[in-house]
Amino acid sequence: MRSLSNRFPGAIKTKKEPGFHEIFSLLNFDESPAALVDTEAQTVLYINSRLIKLALYSQQDVAQKDVRILLPGLNLTTAYSGETRILKLERKNLSPIEVRVRFDYIDPGGKWLVLRFLPAMMDDVERKIVLESTFRRLIEFVRLTDLPEIHQKVSQGVEIIAKVLDCDTVCLYQADPEHPQLNRVAQSGELKELPELLPSTDLIRLEKPSIWVMGNRILTELHRCGKISGFEYVASAPLFQGGGAFGLLVAAGEGGIPMNLSLDGMELLAALLLSLFQQQMLVNNLSAQIDNSFGLFNLRNLTFEYMNEAVIILDNQLSILEINPAAEYMLGYTTSEVKNQPYENILIGTDRLLPALQEARKGKATFNIGDASLNRRNGHSFPVEVKVIPVVVNDQVSSLEILITDISAHVESKAITQQLEHRAVLGDYTAAFAHDVRNPINNISSGLQLLSTAFPENDANQDIINRMLGDCSRLNHLMESFLAFSRPLELKFESIEVESFLKRIIDRWQPRMGRVNVKSILHVEEKLPKIIGDPRSLENVFTNLISNALEAMTEVGDTLVIKAVKVQEINGFPMVEISVSDNGPGIPEDMKERIFEPFITTRKMGTGLGLAITKQIVNAHKGSLRVDSFPGGTVFTVQLPAERENKR
Repeated sequence: MRSLSNRFPGAIKTKKEPGFHEIFSLLNFDESPAALVDTEAQTVLYINSRLIKLALYSQQDVAQKDVRILLPGLNLTTAYSGETRILKLERKNLSPIEVRVRFDYIDPGGKWLVLRFLPAMMDDVERKIVLESTFRRLIEFVRLTDLPEIHQKVSQGVEIIAKVLDCDTVCLYQADPEHPQLNRVAQSGELKELPELLPSTDLIRLEKPSIWVMGNRILTELHRCGKISGFEYVASAPLFQGGGAFGLLVAAGEGGIPMNLSLDGMELLAALLLSLFQQQMLVNNLSAQIDNSFGLFNLRNLTFEYMNEAVIILDNQLSILEINPAAEYMLGYTTSEVKNQPYENILIGTDRLLPALQEARKGKATFNIGDASLNRRNGHSFPVEVKVIPVVVNDQVSSLEILITDISAHVESKAITQQLEHRAVLGDYTAAFAHDVRNPINNISSGLQLLSTAFPENDANQDIINRMLGDCSRLNHLMESFLAFSRPLELKFESIEVESFLKRIIDRWQPRMGRVNVKSILHVEEKLPKIIGDPRSLENVFTNLISNALEAMTEVGDTLVIKAVKVQEINGFPMVEISVSDNGPGIPEDMKERIFEPFITTRKMGTGLGLAITKQIVNAHKGSLRVDSFPGGTVFTVQLPAERENKR
């Protein structure tokens, strides 16, 4: 990565004092949006990446500019260290927002001032800005389907993807049907170009989403060209069609890897691009089939009975006319049971089907309603891909066809693949992370402790030093969580007596519970079988759940309830269910679905890895973990395999 002096020459060259570079580094570690200000000139010297995201200004926009470009009306002459004020933050090309700003002088002469936009007020604002921006761009992408030509759709789609990922350059390569090569069919960005042609072997070697960074081994021609062009990273994701790779989506840039760039995001965006090609091909096919509608009817009659996809035919009133054998098997109904039934009585589980049906009645096909699931007759839910196609005869929609594909196996396989890829990436970088980050953090911490001795105990600088030491401690904790999450689990299974196991954990937490006035209740069902598991790993599971519960409870008289009962056997194996309940405020609605994802947290100082590690351990025990939350309480429920009752 380029040095700060190369990136921000104006700021560095004007400040040669000792410690200036260290301040830049610490601001980059700060989880809050922050700016460094020269109080004598009242100009901005530097803003960190989180403030860039919030205010939408670049370093060049604000460097050496009056601080009032960010905070109009700010008077630094009356500001004192440790003070907080409610101010208006100006954002580039957007309306100003109200923020809470803390003033921290970081040198005895008062020349350098850190303006910190406190995370307690900023996280939601920042998240809203990012979500709004991404949502607007995804809407733009959806509207590309209205363009008449495929090259227009792809070119504009690539431009939108570049904005979503915040990358310098985004390219789309398509396999040449006549030659062993990939042709560049679209590119965003004007600063640098990736090659027009790539060998077809690149598509084989890049069959999975990947990110190459400067200094890594070069495995493909794409990576070699990226290095020659001076790109510091090159990310790629394949486009699959018909079981084979159809093309390659590539994102590259000069600076560090953008926060918006991820392998999952690249894979999703590649799928969106592919959908443009598929839509065009389907539209073309449908046009040809409509011209020969009679032949289509005969062909459908020949294939209807033998299709692997479930096919459901509706009339214009959205009642079922017919279903094929695949639909009978998939849903658990016979044709005679569903005939003339409203579709909503049979296709239960998704609220996205009705809008697609309404569009189909107007003659517009929907080729994937997205994130859909249906319920079988027995109540079991399963993920599906759903297409809705109008059947047009004599320019009139005569009926609607619903094509349903069960993607349970695909979803499960993808989830496992993503998990393995995530673990592999973390495993590759964990050692480097420990070496390159831990030692500097320790050095900074030691230096700050030494610096603390130079000031009296009541000096204002002690508060700054203490907060920096706290940041160092938090970074160490974050690193330890990284290591735990990336490290392969080494489990030693044995029989565990549940009641004594839980009592030991609760006893260790009693002192902290007493400090926060929380009462604990343990209820274990009589004659509860032993569970099979690794004691050390399972101890981490329930320690983390108890810690989260205590964090959520702040009122005097709050109660922590831990309950263990035997539940119905799953696949022939007995299970023990252990629940940890609190009477805290509950988990925000928008967080429930993502609470077990890595780096997702509702805690101010959390790493976002605790629940991800917890679920990882439970899954390794062939168990399950779920959360139920509501205003006034949260319940985490763990199911673990137990010994069979006849075991001797």
